[in-house]
Amino acid sequence: MATKHQEVPIWEQYKFIISSAGSRYATVAAGLILGVPAIAYLSGSVAAMFYVHIGLAAFWFGMDFFFRYVLAPAVAASGPDTAAALIPNLSPRIMVVGESLTVGTIGSGLGLAHRFGYLVTPPVWVWGALGIAAVMLGIAFGPLHHYQLEMLRELDSSAPNGERVERLNETAMRWLMGMTGLFLLITLMMVGLRGLI
Repeated sequence: MATKHQEVPIWEQYKFIISSAGSRYATVAAGLILGVPAIAYLSGSVAAMFYVHIGLAAFWFGMDFFFRYVLAPAVAASGPDTAAALIPNLSPRIMVVGESLTVGTIGSGLGLAHRFGYLVTPPVWVWGALGIAAVMLGIAFGPLHHYQLEMLRELDSSAPNGERVERLNETAMRWLMGMTGLFLLITLMMVGLRGLI
């Protein structure tokens, strides 16, 4: 893996993440999270698409909330040795699942909007949801991906800098908190779309 100051091609980044997570784990996790909504969409069943979308969204929000507000504080309170032992094994798996959930949830939402006919003449709620979804994708595959990857690369180095790992983790957690807030906003758009606001 290249040093932390070099630009690394995206395929090499994912090769490192998948290798760190375990290729079988990454294949099964990403395959299920991305495959189920694709199958639901191709089935033509609006009900299947709806429940897959809601299930992925609930899983995504629950995982983000648990990681940000339960697991991360517990790891931080456990001391640097625990964090150094846990993060290299946990973070790549979280990245595989989290990034897959981002694509799967937003993709299934677009598929559902298409099945309902909302993309022909989108109401304001759909435009709002599309805008928020675009920002969420940008965060997930931009700064959040960057800081998590840099943290993994630092931990993978011959002499990891604990202070840098802590700074990178804190920054990644702030971006994750922003994603959680956007998730609540997009949920508000869906409530508005159903005429409940």
